[in-house]
Amino acid sequence: MKKTLCLTALALLVGCGETVYRTQLDIYCPSIKQYSPEFNNKLADEIENLPADSTAVEEAIKNYTYLRDRIRQCTEEKDKL
Repeated sequence: MKKTLCLTALALLVGCGETVYRTQLDIYCPSIKQYSPEFNNKLADEIENLPADSTAVEEAIKNYTYLRDRIRQCTEEKDKL
């Protein structure tokens, strides 16, 4: 008897379920910080004055460049939608 009641209750509850479809995709792309030309020139001067064996700084800059490129790509894809 308990089994029958549980199965009946389960069957009735399944009919109450509702499928929700999202029709709009939310895309979040972080913003890219814009630097002034003066800051860029100062940064370039400081990078040029680093010791030749500063491989960690070079790797960090490459990673930062890659991240900025990915954010730009994300923004372009978002604008197409």
